[in-house]
This record gives sequence, C-alpha cells and structure tokens, in this order.
Amino acid sequence: MEIVVDILYQEGLNGSPKMMTIGLHCRITGKAGRFAALKRFVEYIEGKPGVWVATVSFELVSAFRWFFPFTLGDTSTLAF
Repeated sequence: MEIVVDILYQEGLNGSPKMMTIGLHCRITGKAGRFAALKRFVEYIEGKPGVWVATVSFELVSAFRWFFPFTLGDTSTLAF
C-alpha cells in the first residue's frame, strides 16, 4: 500500500490532491501480525508532510462541509 500512497502523494504535489480510503474488518486487522503491518502503514503515511489521516467518517463529513458549504440552488460544484 505504500506504493499507492507514494503515487497519490506525488500526484497531490503536482496539483491534483487525492484521497485514499482503506476498508478494515475486525477479523482481518484484529490479528496481531496484521495489526502490526497496519500500524507501520499508518506511521508511514503520517510521516508525509501535509497528509491528513482521518479516523472516523465524521471528520471527513465535517471537512467536506467546511470546504464545500451547501447553498440551496447552487449546482456549480456538482461533478455530473
């Protein structure tokens, strides 16, 4: 996964910010060896300047609403 982060990070530095999501399941990440690998991965991405590691969906929603406030009738930010 570090390679994916490196590619997305470089694309972000080139002016096209990216978001990466990681789905976790307790039966997979709950194993000691797998948790250690996840911990190393999170430490790796936290070491990159400017990378934000959101830990819950509320953080993502709050950030999105801050940067893209809703205005009734405004469709200029729709991606369709």
